[in-house]
Amino acid sequence: MLFLIPVLQAGMLVTVNFLPNKRLGGILLGLVLLAMVSNIQLDIGYENVHVDITVFVLLIVNLSLLVHLMLKNKLQALETDRISGSRFRLAAGSLAFMLLMLLFQGYTLDIYEAGLFVYHMNLFLNLLQMALLFYLLGTLQVNTSTLLLCMVCYSVANSVLGLLQYATNKSLLLFSAQDSINYYEGVKVAKRVVGFVGASNGAGNLGAILFPVLLYYFMQRKSLFAFTAMLLNAAFLFLTFTRIGYLSVCVQFLIFLFFAPLGNRYRLMKKIGMIIAAGLAAVIAYQLFFDQLYQILFLDRGDTESHRFVQFTGAFSVLREHLWFGLGAGQYIPYMQFHHGIDDIALHSQFLNALVEQGIFGFVMFFFAFGALFVWSLKKYKGEGWFPLALFLGYFIVANFNPNQYYSLCTYTFFAIAFALVFARKGPDMRQLAKQNVQMEPSNCPKPNRQVVNIMQMYKGI
Repeated sequence: MLFLIPVLQAGMLVTVNFLPNKRLGGILLGLVLLAMVSNIQLDIGYENVHVDITVFVLLIVNLSLLVHLMLKNKLQALETDRISGSRFRLAAGSLAFMLLMLLFQGYTLDIYEAGLFVYHMNLFLNLLQMALLFYLLGTLQVNTSTLLLCMVCYSVANSVLGLLQYATNKSLLLFSAQDSINYYEGVKVAKRVVGFVGASNGAGNLGAILFPVLLYYFMQRKSLFAFTAMLLNAAFLFLTFTRIGYLSVCVQFLIFLFFAPLGNRYRLMKKIGMIIAAGLAAVIAYQLFFDQLYQILFLDRGDTESHRFVQFTGAFSVLREHLWFGLGAGQYIPYMQFHHGIDDIALHSQFLNALVEQGIFGFVMFFFAFGALFVWSLKKYKGEGWFPLALFLGYFIVANFNPNQYYSLCTYTFFAIAFALVFARKGPDMRQLAKQNVQMEPSNCPKPNRQVVNIMQMYKGI
């Protein structure tokens, strides 16, 4: 496989230099997403230690874009936009610092599980390369709308896969196509779809992360395709039976109701009407389906919330033992087994996991990257601030009540959207364009003066 990398690099160079910039962003992002969902991992000669193929795909794409900019004499454009450049350096610097922290841990700490340690190395290396990818696409003036359309198509594919999984009771994934999607941790066996993620909780996280993108795209386009994508994602999310995903989407939708601009006319009435409708729907659903939903979501599926808070308390106790540099990336479970004799599960909080496993320094860098991207996207999307607010708050919810650190596809998807919002070129608001088009219709244009004037009279006296 490694011998194919130079061939792929040559092919990518040719492709990048012949594709127009309008199509370039969507095609390259689609290629990266395809590598992510394929879950192909390369064996590097050590037991249970693999390198994600996404590392090589991102490397090939970024090198091709840099060569493309060099051939087009556009490398100086990287220094022209100082705001994007400074933001890229800060985001990339924080991710690079985390990589250096992991290397430091590898040399100084006891690494009990090398496979999980390398997994985290893969994760942050890919995030660093993704930051570079979207920065380069922004330099090439690729529109955010193009990248979001790619995300919508990705969501549709994920939702259709989930529906097929539920219909066949098979995962249908590349390396586990015949595996069952039955969930055995509850009182009864429950069928929960897993999507591209391969895990039901991770699939619920992914559906919640994609929800604000689909809602924003629908508000911009008002098309049947956008509406269908939203419905498919809603069905997919429901079939994951991930309670924290439901909560995240409810919070995101409330943010949309209260902060989204719904038009000057009857804006208040629309918001009140939507809130009343949502409240009535919730009451009706409670009256009709409470017993069935409680059976499915709590009895059949299993109730794990109580253990999570007990786990969080124990994690803070362990944190005191390795406050500054952490236990080591991916080492929480083997550390608890070896030092405390506890067979625990993965920490159900990505942020707490970063604090425990990577210490104060690593956590500060991770939270800085998250917070900086949030602030930058809010500044860029003034007037549409509900979108980044819903995206980041929704991700914060699902990431802190599920082991999102091990759902790499969810992490990649969120940061890809965040990087696109910050670095890609923000296109025109489709609703504003629609209003302008209405104003420029022939019936709305000023009528010309049809009075007939003798041209000789106009110049009389000259």
